[in-house]
Amino acid sequence: MINKLLSNIPGSAGMIINSRIGCKELWDQTFNSLPYKSVAYSNTSLDYQLAYQQGHGGSWFDFSSVIYSDNKPVALWPLTISIKDNAARLTSQGSPVLAPVFLADCPAVSRKRIIKICIELANALAIAYKISEWESGESFSRSIGMSEWHIQSMGRDSLCHVFHELYIDLGLDIAEIKRNFRKRFKSLVVSGSKLWAVGVLDGQNDGEIWSEFRDLHHKVSGRVTRSDETWMMQYQDILFGRAFLVWLRNSCGEMVGGGLFNFTDDEGVYAVGAYDRTLFDKPLGHVVQYRAIEELKKRNVSWYKIGVRPYASDNPKPTEKEISIGEFKQGFSSHCFPHYRLTHRLVQQQEV
Repeated sequence: MINKLLSNIPGSAGMIINSRIGCKELWDQTFNSLPYKSVAYSNTSLDYQLAYQQGHGGSWFDFSSVIYSDNKPVALWPLTISIKDNAARLTSQGSPVLAPVFLADCPAVSRKRIIKICIELANALAIAYKISEWESGESFSRSIGMSEWHIQSMGRDSLCHVFHELYIDLGLDIAEIKRNFRKRFKSLVVSGSKLWAVGVLDGQNDGEIWSEFRDLHHKVSGRVTRSDETWMMQYQDILFGRAFLVWLRNSCGEMVGGGLFNFTDDEGVYAVGAYDRTLFDKPLGHVVQYRAIEELKKRNVSWYKIGVRPYASDNPKPTEKEISIGEFKQGFSSHCFPHYRLTHRLVQQQEV
C-alpha cells in the first residue's frame, strides 16, 4: 500500500523505499553508519516496541522503511499504522512518529526533498485510514539547530509543544559526572553501595538472574504487564551485547531492585526498572543509576538518555508520580534537552 501512495505523490519519482520487515540486515547496516545511533531507531528497539504494542491488542502494520536516493540507502524511517477499537493511529511503534534519520553524506537538497515526500506520505496514510491528525517527536541527536523535519512541518501549520529530556554527557570523566549529581544523591550512592550487593548481567547466559528480575517486576506491578515474548526479547538483547541488567541484593541474597539499560555506540537508555516497594526509603535507584553510568562509560557510549523530565505546566498534565520520577532523574543529569512534539494538520488530498 505504501508504495502505491508514494507513486501518487508529486516529485516522488525515483525515490525508492524498502520495507524494514523484508530487509532487517540492510536496516542494521544503514543504522550502524548513522552519525548518531539513537536506540529508538534500532531494529531491536523497533521489534520490541511493536511486540509490546501488539500484546495490548489491536492490529498493527509496520511500514518502517529504508529510503534510497541515487540508488543507495540514505535514511531510515520507523512508521506504523494501528487499528484498535475501530480507531486508527499513525505512530512509530506506538510512540509519536519519528522523523527520518539520514546518513551524514546525504546532500541537503536530497534531505529536503525526502522530508517533503515523507510528510506528504504520512498525510496520505492518515487520510486513507481516516486519521484526523497525527503527532511526531524529535529528541536530541547531537545536531545543531532545528531539523528539516521541524522546519517543513511548521511551514505546514503544525503545532509545536516543547517537552524536556534528561541526559548525561558520558564524555566527562566520572569525577565530573558525580559533581553534577544532586548533593544528597552523592552520599546516597555511597551508603547504598555499602548496603546492597551490586551485580551486572551483561552477555552471560544466566536465565536465573533474569527470571528473578522478571519476578520482582511482576511483584512490584501487582500483575503481568506484558507478554513472555517481550521479556525474552530483552533477555536476548543482554545475550547479544545490546543491553545489561544492574541488580541489587540484600544481606539475605534476595533481589530487591534492578534496571535494564539498552545502548548503542552513541546512546544508552533506561529501559525498565523494578524496586521492592517496602524499601523505597532506602537508596535503591540511586545505586542502580550510578552503576549503569559506570557500565556505559566502560563501553565508551557517548550519551546516557535518562528520560523525560515532566513539569506541572506540561500538556497533558503529568501525574504527581511522574513529576516525582522526573525530579529523581534530574538529580543525576548533566544536560536537559528539548523534545519537540509536533501535531500535524492534514493537507487534504484525494483518498487513495
